[in-house]
Amino acid sequence: MNLRSIEYFLITVEEMNFTRAAERLYISQQALSSHIRRLEEEYSVQLFERRPALHLTLEGEQMVFYGKQILDSEKKMLAAFSDISTNCRGALKVGISRLRSNVFFPDMWKYFHTSHPNISIELVDGNSSYLDDLLQAGKLDLYLGVNIPTTPNQQRIELAREVMYCCFSRKLLAQYYPDSWQKLLADFQCKGADFDRIAELPFGTVRQGNKLRDELETFFAHYRKPKLIFESDQQGLVYQFAKNSEGAGLLSPVIFYQYREEIKELGGDFYIFPLRCNMQESIFSLVYRKDYPLPRYAMDFVQTACMVIRNYSKFIYKN
Repeated sequence: MNLRSIEYFLITVEEMNFTRAAERLYISQQALSSHIRRLEEEYSVQLFERRPALHLTLEGEQMVFYGKQILDSEKKMLAAFSDISTNCRGALKVGISRLRSNVFFPDMWKYFHTSHPNISIELVDGNSSYLDDLLQAGKLDLYLGVNIPTTPNQQRIELAREVMYCCFSRKLLAQYYPDSWQKLLADFQCKGADFDRIAELPFGTVRQGNKLRDELETFFAHYRKPKLIFESDQQGLVYQFAKNSEGAGLLSPVIFYQYREEIKELGGDFYIFPLRCNMQESIFSLVYRKDYPLPRYAMDFVQTACMVIRNYSKFIYKN
């Protein structure tokens, strides 16, 4: 049995197109056809019907079912061997969004790599829905995401609860509310930012299509919509926009955690507050499959990630 041929067969089933599957595997279409033919000859079956369009035969459907189990069993065997090995060599595939990997992964790597120098890590970027599909397909060991639906075969570890944050400079606030800016700051420091009281400010935030923006649009539907003068896919640019007094920012607390030392140095010239509103909290979690036992080093990574995010969680609650 050739495990690579099974893997190539399953990729072909996902694409249901030999050309696209070959491109995805970085092999020629002829080489891919040879792998499929090898499987068919070994088991004396036909896996695909090619007319009127490419589709699986009944034997092909069975090969999908058992092929996934075979590859899954091999992963579990390799994980067990890695735990037994004194050198403990292995690899981890971790899903995480680009922003969160920039903020959290350097610390995760620093702590984890010190005790597991022979473990390589591959980061896969994407939103939570995409990463969840990869996990279910066995293409990730674990991932970190937001508002992940509960699934019976998954173990979910809650890391932090997030709310929307508002940021602005003292200069901007004094410019738009010259008679009441000090009172506003005092109230916000006690209770969080009341959007209605700063609705005259110009704002910047993420562009439409971002999950954060979807939450904001729901909020805007019930409150007064702000004057948006800057939108970007990059929260870091919106933060810089607000720091430079060009407007106020509506952002995730992740970005303020990333720039926490800089914000501390700015002191009373720049402010961040949780937005006081009826928006639902976002739950940031780590997820892995219960039915796919992770090797010991992977569980050590889970503990490391929880430790690193714990500091972020304290930052949220402190602010």
